[in-house]
Amino acid sequence: MDTPGPLLFVEEVRRFPPWHRQQTRPGLALVYESASGQLSAPVGGYTAGELWWRHPRRVYGVDLTRQRLQVTAAGAGGERVRITGVARVHDPVAVVAARSVDGWRDCRDHLTGLAERPPDERGATWDSGDGILVTGIETVPVRDESPAEVER
Repeated sequence: MDTPGPLLFVEEVRRFPPWHRQQTRPGLALVYESASGQLSAPVGGYTAGELWWRHPRRVYGVDLTRQRLQVTAAGAGGERVRITGVARVHDPVAVVAARSVDGWRDCRDHLTGLAERPPDERGATWDSGDGILVTGIETVPVRDESPAEVER
């Protein structure tokens, strides 16, 4: 099952009441879009006064938590391999600019594609180009286990 993200939500910012704002929490970045389309991600979000003064039109929630990814795929030689990695957002503004709603799925697709490459062409890090970085990529052969071995 795919986890949605890293772009979790989009909300229109209401001018009244000015004290109503999306709350930040650990693992969440708020990215604001101005009326001119500029994006900014202040640490902790804007205060009520900043919301009133800057009057952004939208706020986007971006997931900053690390996502453990694992895929099993057929390799170039027909062997099955398990590829793992850890995805994280390193630039929340780039995620919003790219509208990366399915960013984690894109990372899984990249890991699946690595299975078809020769082992020396499988990098340990991959930058998606839209604010997401996958690190610690490892490939392990998967051997078919007989039912007797599974029960042990």
